[in-house]
Amino acid sequence: MDNLSGKWLYEEDYSYGKAKGELFLKQIGKRLIGKIIFLENIDSSDSIMVQEFLEGEINGSHIILQATEYDIIHSDQTVSYELDCWKGILLNEYTIEGESLDSQGTYGSFVFQKIK
Repeated sequence: MDNLSGKWLYEEDYSYGKAKGELFLKQIGKRLIGKIIFLENIDSSDSIMVQEFLEGEINGSHIILQATEYDIIHSDQTVSYELDCWKGILLNEYTIEGESLDSQGTYGSFVFQKIK
């Protein structure tokens, strides 16, 4: 099994905007832990920078990452943020693609690209 530990570039499109950032993962057996830091550009307002702490697992080529807590790093307004969950498929050792869902029911499609 490939080791997913390392730094990944993150891009996502969802119903009301785009997100772009970096994912830092550590793999211990099937368990994944890490954090994701990204800039979210929301159509209706200014962008916000968010950091989410993650836990998850890899099972075959299926990957699930669930945010357990978050920090708003930058925002020009008060933000109430919903934790994200990413479910993806490991296409090869450098690419994970899938869908995300937050607790408000907002879907997105994402790609993680491992930095070699």
